[in-house]
Amino acid sequence: MNQPESKIGLLVMHYGTPPTIEDVLPYYTHIRRGRPPAPEQLQDLVDRYLAIGGPSPLTAISERQAAGIQAGLHRRGIPARLYIGTKHTSPFVADAVEQMANDGIDEAVGVVLAPHFSSYSIAAYRKYALGARDEHRPTMRLEIVERWGTMPELIQALADRVNAELDGWDPNETLVIFSAHSLPEKIVANGDPYKEELLETSRLVAERTGVPHWTFAFQSASNTGEPWLGPDILDVIEAKGREYKNVVACTVGFVSDHLEVLYDLGVEARDKCAELGLNFRRAATINDDATVMDAVAGLCADKLKATV
Repeated sequence: MNQPESKIGLLVMHYGTPPTIEDVLPYYTHIRRGRPPAPEQLQDLVDRYLAIGGPSPLTAISERQAAGIQAGLHRRGIPARLYIGTKHTSPFVADAVEQMANDGIDEAVGVVLAPHFSSYSIAAYRKYALGARDEHRPTMRLEIVERWGTMPELIQALADRVNAELDGWDPNETLVIFSAHSLPEKIVANGDPYKEELLETSRLVAERTGVPHWTFAFQSASNTGEPWLGPDILDVIEAKGREYKNVVACTVGFVSDHLEVLYDLGVEARDKCAELGLNFRRAATINDDATVMDAVAGLCADKLKATV
């Protein structure tokens, strides 16, 4: 006897990445809100993708992360159907929610593959998701997990990755730099908690590892003509790196290998350290870590608990 399909949905959201080099132009244009980049801007971005071996692995990793979260819900007795939507490539968040509506989903939980809240990230995804819900199926209950940056499993996983890179190095001769994507500086005046949440995650990881020397820096700022949050990681390496022999870079803001990790840290930060005669290691990103994804599933389950 066939079982009726579940009316519970899991919406996993991420930034998106072009599937091929040829798709960089429409992707970049979408990021720029419909304004095509100048030829030199486009070429710079294409060159960065080529430097990491072609298109970013973000989509494939995000799909594995989403499957891990869904599996965690299933283990908890919640037969959620999985939907994936992105911010800048197809399928967009609104497309995924429309599909949920077409499938008759009554109750759903959404989670962004980014642990820290900001008006530019989580709030934007939430707006896209709820706006599409209101348009296509206003009776659908859709709850959003808004932050998971202090989740114990995430902290432990990041600490394990830092400790792995410290192997064989004297901690007193090593600077650990935690990092995350910069955002426009104006968010601070608006009371955005993004920076404080990142610093809290960094502090918790540093405490778990016991590293004596650590700091936090932003990375990957865009050239938009307005001030962005700093200091930039390359400036921090320049200013503080000479006090140490070794640098470990650990992103707490990104949970997938992609351009901002593989190039901005794996190439630019590495090369800056080489220029200064410093040893450099990059801590592995979370990617589809089973324990972390299961813990995220637990947060999703908590959001659904009142509805299942």
